[in-house]
Amino acid sequence: MHTSILKTARRILFLIAYYGWVKPTTSRTVSTDLLGFSIVVPPTVFHPKFYFTSKFFAEFIQATPLHGKRILDIGCGSGILSLAAARAGGRVTGIDINPAAIAATSENARQNDLADRICAVESDVLDRLDPAVQTFDCVFSNPPYYGGEAKTMAEKAFKGGHANRFMVRLALDLPKFLLPGATVVVVLSSDIDIQTCLLPFKENQFTFRIIKTKRLFFETLSLIELRHVPSA
Repeated sequence: MHTSILKTARRILFLIAYYGWVKPTTSRTVSTDLLGFSIVVPPTVFHPKFYFTSKFFAEFIQATPLHGKRILDIGCGSGILSLAAARAGGRVTGIDINPAAIAATSENARQNDLADRICAVESDVLDRLDPAVQTFDCVFSNPPYYGGEAKTMAEKAFKGGHANRFMVRLALDLPKFLLPGATVVVVLSSDIDIQTCLLPFKENQFTFRIIKTKRLFFETLSLIELRHVPSA
């Protein structure tokens, strides 16, 4: 009963916030500031200031020593994680299925004087990358972890398809792009069954552990480190 009340209350607050603050910005390009970065967010692109996962994850990345590391940002959106990784010393490849996100990441890299450290590539999961020439020390992703099929480009930032399809594809293909000892970090919410969401990684010889959490009023966010440990 208590859980049901909390879910209902959260849904009501979400609708108020969405229609009061978020939706009015989705039909035009807006500018915002976050963690010392100046960011433009075009229509259909995940707004890093409206969703707690972006700031939580970017703060973690900023505190991580990444000098000389090759970084992959999967689902880069406006580029906030790419910007944080580049400022921490990494050389970043940001990928996203949304061409507007690629344009935004490139523009935000330029206006924050990090264009020489960030390359944005339009890609459906890892399809446009070549493991023969592109391998990485660290992978960061704020993935579409909710179920269901996206009906619009904007929804692709949230919905990963039926049967956990996004995570299945990622877990299957990602090992080819990982350097020895590479780490993968994703952010997930208690809104979903985290164990089920990460099952494709377990089935593809990844270990995982929670490395940081943030408790909010209606949910808990978790940063989860995954490592590929193939059988001998």
